[in-house]
Amino acid sequence: MSRPAGRIYLEEIGGEKNQEMLQILEDSPIETRALTLSFERRPDVLALPKLFSDRVNCVGLLRDGELLGFAMLMYRNLYVNGQPRLVMYFGNAHVRRKARGQGFIYRVADFLFRIKDDRSDLGYAVVMSGNRAAERFIGRRRADYPNFPFSRVIGTFCAMNIPILNRKKESREFQVGPATPDDIEAMVSLLQAEFRPRLFAPVIDREIFLRNLGGRPGFSLTDYYVARRGEEIVGTGAAWDMEPLKQTRIVRYGTRMKFLKAVHGLVARLAGFPLMPKAGNPLKAVTLTDCAIRERNPDIFEAMLRKIYNDYRERGYNLLIFGGCSNDPLLGAAKRFVSFPVTSHIVLFATDKSWLEEGRVDTSLPYIDLAML
Repeated sequence: MSRPAGRIYLEEIGGEKNQEMLQILEDSPIETRALTLSFERRPDVLALPKLFSDRVNCVGLLRDGELLGFAMLMYRNLYVNGQPRLVMYFGNAHVRRKARGQGFIYRVADFLFRIKDDRSDLGYAVVMSGNRAAERFIGRRRADYPNFPFSRVIGTFCAMNIPILNRKKESREFQVGPATPDDIEAMVSLLQAEFRPRLFAPVIDREIFLRNLGGRPGFSLTDYYVARRGEEIVGTGAAWDMEPLKQTRIVRYGTRMKFLKAVHGLVARLAGFPLMPKAGNPLKAVTLTDCAIRERNPDIFEAMLRKIYNDYRERGYNLLIFGGCSNDPLLGAAKRFVSFPVTSHIVLFATDKSWLEEGRVDTSLPYIDLAML
């Protein structure tokens, strides 16, 4: 189909645009005075969305055949008010600088919701706090984009970034170690109790657990940890090096960070903790996912964090990352670590405005899996 020269248009895209999508990600780093970070998805931009969803629709913004931006709508069975429901996740939205100011979010969202799965009318998005270009679309619709959904903020998600430095003293009350096949039944029971009451948490049973285990690159049962009090398993969580799917690359150190990196390097050599990567290299990071803690006890979670932190310190990792809602008591487990929180808005959206009415959906503790972001 021919397109008028110079005109921006939208169309569904897939793996044939992978290299262009990767380039857009590299050309859209997060820039601050201290650091410039590039969030990459090599070797396949679509691999992570496909892993965490049953179906992915990807739309591209193009001009004269050149990809200027893209966004995705993903579908997965998740819990809503304690019942499984097909839910949408809108994310992976990126646009080149030269195409900004063209109503990118309105255009791609309107297009995606025009071709959406009719079995689903409810979804969510995660928008980083301070991202004004994205924040201004929350709760705002325009008559010229009739398919753009209704939306509102329902909570704050905190991603806790813990630099791995000195070794931590481990808990005496809780025994933490890698999971074994004999632990799976208890782990699945804990995860079911954790997920069922939480908005947008994944549906889980033994079969799904084992399927997920086999489908994650560079991942095995021993990447799960369990916390025991005596003979009872009271907590579980997975520590996942996601480098086969996504990478955080330090593009540039600012002047102050160069100085701090040099000081860090001297101390690291004396104290024996991992060196920070050179500019241009990725951080070695481990992400916590699939966490379930009995009675949301932060002491149990802290015991798990300490063990995982120490294990990955021995392996030369730079960063331990976990996340939770701002009102989740488990976030208190980070108090005894040096940590740098990054906050985002949790946005509920729907094609039927009644879903946004107070009380229609239990939004008390929404579930956001940091691994899929």
